[in-house]
Amino acid sequence: MSPDADVIVVGAGPAGSSAAAVLASRGIRVLLLDRAKFPRDKPCGDYCNPGAVRLLRHLGSISTLPTAEAIPISGLSVYAQDGSRFAAAFPAGPGLLVPRLRLDAALLAHAVRAGAVVHEGMGVDAVHIRAEAVEVRTASNRWLSARLLIAADGAHSAIARSLGRLTVPARGRYTVGAYFSGLPRTTPEGELHLGPDLYCGVAHFGGGVANVCMALPRERWRRGGPQQVFDAALGTLPVLADAMANARRESAFRCSGPVGFAARDAVAARVLLIGDAAGHLEPITGQGIFLALYSAILAADVASDALGANDFSQRRLSVYARRRAREIVGKALASRLLQRLAFHRQLTPLLVRRLNRRAQLASELLGVTGDVLPPTGILSPAYLARLLL
Repeated sequence: MSPDADVIVVGAGPAGSSAAAVLASRGIRVLLLDRAKFPRDKPCGDYCNPGAVRLLRHLGSISTLPTAEAIPISGLSVYAQDGSRFAAAFPAGPGLLVPRLRLDAALLAHAVRAGAVVHEGMGVDAVHIRAEAVEVRTASNRWLSARLLIAADGAHSAIARSLGRLTVPARGRYTVGAYFSGLPRTTPEGELHLGPDLYCGVAHFGGGVANVCMALPRERWRRGGPQQVFDAALGTLPVLADAMANARRESAFRCSGPVGFAARDAVAARVLLIGDAAGHLEPITGQGIFLALYSAILAADVASDALGANDFSQRRLSVYARRRAREIVGKALASRLLQRLAFHRQLTPLLVRRLNRRAQLASELLGVTGDVLPPTGILSPAYLARLLL
């Protein structure tokens, strides 16, 4: 019996939809499955860094984003625990603030236009790898087969679990956030507020509307419901608390976790894991969308080659894992370093004030976290000496 598709992609977030779009545009038969029905919301900071914007342009999907809700920003502001602030411009190109409700729906529509066949409301809970094909079992107990499977089903990937590769960050954080109106800032901007052991990303869309998303350690998360946890965290961020004194919550709280550093073996025979299903970084640097899109492009290229050669062995597909690792290793080191420097009550304000005085250092930092400069830039002894000494 012939398979149902050349490639089944599970998960229609930015990684899955982008991989499906690339493959379908090359004439490959693609089935794209997701347990949700779109448009659907998702816990996120609603931030595409400049590197992600470049990849969206490369994929040809940036033109599909709704102009009124894909808002360019030229830089970010970072607040330390004592209220110290630095604001810096990205060194190359803008970032975008765009709600995941709109971003994911637009990328899915782009995949459909490229020729992918989409099944919404179809979750996958198991995978079976055979010599001649790979099969997935849907939540309705239906089996579908393909020559190759791409798993893009998120940090809690059912496919990674089925393969015995689901790892959970040992000290992962939990996020809680919502949309608010009535903030005093009326122009678009991205902010990061650092607390004693937590942080908060704020996407100001303009007109006083913002997405405010906290990332908290497990101990804080356990202290009550979303409203109670959010309010307690806000109390540790005085600048943001003042700005939100008259804010009104406009949506339900969106929660997720644990999120943090997690690495997985991203390849098996006939299977590639991409996006958060393959592993993820601490979200403090805002690189999640970039890494999702980058892994999708890598996986699509390796999948195309494997289909052409009719070779789906783990050895053949490991090219993807090696290429992805080359991109991830430096970013992970930089992210870990920045996280270590972010929660010192004395050191962090000192560094933020120094970055405020030294625009070039701040721009280089945003270039690395914005995925337009190599991470070696801020990991070099010369940069660290200029920052710390």
